[in-house]
Amino acid sequence: MTVNGYLTTALVILGTIGNAHGVKRVQVTNLDKKRGIVLAVSLIALAIWDTILLWCAFFYYAIRKLPIAVNSDWLNILMPWFHPFSNIANTAATWCVVAITWQRFMATRDPFRTPRSAALVQSFRSERRISFMYCSTYRRLLRMPIALSTGAVLLNIPAFFEFNNYLCYNQEENRIAVSVRLTALRNQKAYALYRMISRMIAVSIGPNLCILILTLLTVFMLRGSNRTRRELFHMNENFLDRNASREILQTLISIMLVSKFLCFRSLTFVLDLVEVTVGVGSYNYYLVDISNFLVILNSATNSLVFLKATTWLNNRLVERKTMRRKKTVCDAGQLFGARLSILRSSWDQALALNGKNLGMRILHSILRRQPTLLAVFRAPNLMLYANDKERQAALDAWNIFISFIIREMKMGTWAMGDTLSGIA
Repeated sequence: MTVNGYLTTALVILGTIGNAHGVKRVQVTNLDKKRGIVLAVSLIALAIWDTILLWCAFFYYAIRKLPIAVNSDWLNILMPWFHPFSNIANTAATWCVVAITWQRFMATRDPFRTPRSAALVQSFRSERRISFMYCSTYRRLLRMPIALSTGAVLLNIPAFFEFNNYLCYNQEENRIAVSVRLTALRNQKAYALYRMISRMIAVSIGPNLCILILTLLTVFMLRGSNRTRRELFHMNENFLDRNASREILQTLISIMLVSKFLCFRSLTFVLDLVEVTVGVGSYNYYLVDISNFLVILNSATNSLVFLKATTWLNNRLVERKTMRRKKTVCDAGQLFGARLSILRSSWDQALALNGKNLGMRILHSILRRQPTLLAVFRAPNLMLYANDKERQAALDAWNIFISFIIREMKMGTWAMGDTLSGIA
């Protein structure tokens, strides 16, 4: 009663609110700004089918477990209809997830292909001739959701003939009541085998493998494109960090999507296999309740993965980059402080070793290396050098001295012995 009643009802309400918020957010950010329209349409279709699945599950079995007075006859009359529509919604929602994964893969494989329709609409809109082209373009965008929905309906047509109503005597209420039972079609072994194989290919194992393969290809191609971009262009550290963050974001979302889909929908395939091979036992009903709850949980959290998870992971990556940048600045400050401390102590040590006449020691070493510099102190006028050869020799000496000073300043230390011996 707790799982099928209260928890399922809570998931139905919360999932409906989340899907409605997701549709509103997609409409504002994508459709109004003409950005990612194909993916936005698929997300809206997924939210719609997830909502239908949630409410079908609520009226199918959850409402019976709640402590409220409900006419059981009406629920039993509607049960043969909620059953096929819940299967249709389950199949369509699964295929929408596959379609979204496929669109993400195609966007990574050919990123210049998706904006063409929006650009085409924009060009005709500027010329005030958008009536036909605008409708035809958006009609093309709706082809995939409509095709997926139509395929889901066609695949689940036999589900309309799996349950029927019959009249029976209700001893507790002492009246003739309406009940539900399996039809002869559902009890046939051949149909049960067909149902298991079709569900395995179209709803459980097939979509799981497609999502897993497409996700791996998307991550592989994204890493390959980033590696090629690094080889073709000289990128700075910030640009490389931004591309790495995008790659991490796509990888985490893909892992969350695949993990959630595999964990929440694998039990359904196992139960279908057990139903055909072993049969339905009393213990299987608990597993069926858990499987139904996991499917409802998956539908209620799809909007969180596609909409909220992206924002949450992006914020976490931004926080991590900010902390890394602060740590880099802090490390650079500490390194600069350490170098400044070494420079200060080395300077004090150099002054102490030379009797606080370091300038005289350096000047003496320069003059010993290049005696022609003495003409600077002896010249009575501005004509310092007799010829260009002496002038060039003096410039070379000064360049050597300046290069030593610059080198020691960059290193942050004053290697007095090496410097003075090199000058000497």
